[in-house]
Amino acid sequence: MLARTRRVSTLSAAIAMAVVAVDGAATAAASPLAPRAAASAARPLAAAAPQISTLPNGDRVLITGSGQVSSVAVMAPDGSNVPAVRYTPNAQHSYVIPESVLAAPAQFAASQYEIPALSAPSKPAVIPHFPMGIVQINGTGMDGDPANGFTFLTNVDDSSRWNNPVPLTNGVARVAVPTGHYSATTLFTQTDPTTNIPTLRQVVQLDITVAGTGLTTVTADERAATSQVTATTPRPAVHDSGILLDNRTDLDGQTSVLISPADGPTYTTATAPAQTGTFTYQVLGWGASSPAGTADPYLYDVIFPASDHIAANQSYQIDASKLATIHNAFDNDPGFTSHKGAYVTGSVFPKGTGVSHIYPITVPGTLTTYYGPPASGAEYARDVIPDAPSAGIEPPMIDLQTFNPAYTGPTESWRTWGHGPLTPQAGRYQGDAPCRSCTDGSTVDLGLDMLQDGNPDTVGEPIGPENSHFTVYRDGVQISSQDGSPWTEITGQSQRPGTYRLVYDQDLSQFPLAQSTATHTDITVPYTPTPDPAWTFPVDNICYARADSTTPCSILPVLNLNYQMATDDSNTSHGPVAALLLTVGHQSYGTAGANAAVTGATVSVSYDKGETWTPVSVLPAGPNHFAALWKNGAKGSSAWLKVTATDALGGSITQTVANAYTIG
Repeated sequence: MLARTRRVSTLSAAIAMAVVAVDGAATAAASPLAPRAAASAARPLAAAAPQISTLPNGDRVLITGSGQVSSVAVMAPDGSNVPAVRYTPNAQHSYVIPESVLAAPAQFAASQYEIPALSAPSKPAVIPHFPMGIVQINGTGMDGDPANGFTFLTNVDDSSRWNNPVPLTNGVARVAVPTGHYSATTLFTQTDPTTNIPTLRQVVQLDITVAGTGLTTVTADERAATSQVTATTPRPAVHDSGILLDNRTDLDGQTSVLISPADGPTYTTATAPAQTGTFTYQVLGWGASSPAGTADPYLYDVIFPASDHIAANQSYQIDASKLATIHNAFDNDPGFTSHKGAYVTGSVFPKGTGVSHIYPITVPGTLTTYYGPPASGAEYARDVIPDAPSAGIEPPMIDLQTFNPAYTGPTESWRTWGHGPLTPQAGRYQGDAPCRSCTDGSTVDLGLDMLQDGNPDTVGEPIGPENSHFTVYRDGVQISSQDGSPWTEITGQSQRPGTYRLVYDQDLSQFPLAQSTATHTDITVPYTPTPDPAWTFPVDNICYARADSTTPCSILPVLNLNYQMATDDSNTSHGPVAALLLTVGHQSYGTAGANAAVTGATVSVSYDKGETWTPVSVLPAGPNHFAALWKNGAKGSSAWLKVTATDALGGSITQTVANAYTIG
C-alpha cells in the first residue's frame, strides 16, 4: 500500500498560537559583508562545484561532482539535451562523445573529447614493450554496406594497455594493439531528420583474441543488434531518455566503463557471460514523459538490475507497486525572467559515475516524478536549474541538486525547489553525501553548502562570478582564510576541547537575482576529542578528512537553519504581515549527527538594507521549531533578515540575508 509521507507545515498552526509584536525598536547594524582577514596556509578542498566544458562541436558538458565521482549532462548551444557516450577506460582517461560525433566518426580526435575534470591525475608515461598485433574492425550497416560507427576496444588482460575509442570511418578501422584478450562494443547511430530522435544499436563481442602474427579481423554487423530495449509504464508515457551500462573488468580488477545513450529506439546483441575477466550489463536508467499537452506533467525515472550477460529479451515491466512519487514544484526568483528552467535527472553507479538527461521545465511550475528502487548499487541524481532560457544554459546560473536521494519505498512526497531564501548551510541529508565538517584525529574538514533552499538536503551552487570569502578560527585564532569555496581541510589540529568559528561572506549581486543577493554567516562549533558515538559518519560515504585511514570520521555539530517563508512561488509575501517557520538543526547524514537541544532563536528584519534592524517576537512551535511574524514594508520592496540560534552544546549561528524575499 502506498505510504503517504507528505510533510505538513506547522506554520499556520504556529501563527495561530503566536502573539507577536510586529512593531519593535530599531537597532543599528553593519552591512552583511564583513571585512576579510589575512590569508593562511590551510588547504582548500575542492567542493565539486558544477562545471561546464565546451566540446569541439559546440556542445557543452555540465559536470556535477569531480573525477570519476561525477555525473554529466550534455547540452546543445540552445540548452537542449544531447545524447552522448561517456567512456572511462581507466581512472586517468574519460571521454564524452555526443551522438552527432558518433554518427560522423571522421571528425573525431580522441584528445579533443577527453574531459580532464572527469579523470584522476595521469600517471607518468611508460613506454610499452608489449608484443603487438593488428586488428581490423569492419562495420556493416543495416543495408549490408560498410557503415560508420565507434568501437570501444578493451584489453581484458590489462585494460591500461589500450584506452582509446576507435572510430570506424567508411566502415573500417585498423589499429595496432598489444596482443591478448579483448572485448569490443560497437555503436551505430542514426537520427531521424524529421523528429530528431536517435536510434542506437550496440554490437557487443566479449571474447576476442589478438595474436602477434597475421591480421585479427572483427566484424561488427549492425543487423545483429536485434534485441530492442523497451519498458512498459503504468501510465501513458513517451520514452525519451535512457542509459545502457557496459562494464568490462580485466584480470587485474580494473573496470572500463561505457555508458551509452538510449534516448530513442535502442537495440543490442545478446551475449553469454565473459570467458576472460568479467562483464556487467545494466539498463542504468530509463525515462519516459507524459504525453504532450498533459495538464499535470509527469516523468518516469527507473533503474533495472545488472546482469553478467545480455539477455535476448530486453523488455522490462515497471512495477507500479514499487514506485516512489515526488510532486515537484519549482519556485522562481523575480530576477529570472525567462521562466524556462531545466530538470536534470539521471542514474549513477557506485560513487557517482553516471550520465543525466536534461528536461525543459516551466518556472514556476510543477512536475510529478515516479522513480523505483535503486538496483545493483546504482542510485539517482537530480539537479534543477531554475533559469535556463532557450538561448542556452550559460553562466551565471544557479544549480540546485540532491545527493543520491534516498529511496524509502513506495512513498509519496512533495518537494519545492528554489523556495527562498537561498542561504549557505551545513546540510541535513538522507542520501549518500560527502561530509562537510568532519574530524579524523588531527585532521579537520570544515565546510558549508553555498546555497540551500527550503529543503535541508539541497546542495546549491552558483556557477559564475560569485564573490565569496571563507575564514576559520580555532579558539579565537585565525587558521584559514580563502576566497571562493567555503570548504577547507586543516591538519595538525589539537585534539583538546575547543571551539571552531566559521565566517562566510557570499555576494551574488552579479547574478540575475532579485533575492538572496548576499549573505553573512557566522557559526561557532564546539569540538571534543571524545565525540558522541551518534556523531559517527557513515563508513560508506565520502569523508575527505579520513583519507586512507580506516577509522570512521566524526561529524562536527554545525548548526543548520531551515527557512520556511509564507511566500508564493516567486518568493513574494503578500499582505501586511510576513511569516516564517524556522527549523534549527545540526549537520546530519541519515540518522548520524548531533541532536542537541536548541536553546534559543531570534529574528530581526530590516527595510533599509541593513542600516537598522527591528527584532521581532519569536515563539517555540515544537522541538527546534520557531515561528515569527512581523509587519511587511512597502509593496515592491525587499526585506533583509538576520537570524540567530544557539544550542545546548555551546554552538551558535548568526546569519544575515540581503533581499531575503520580495513584498508584493
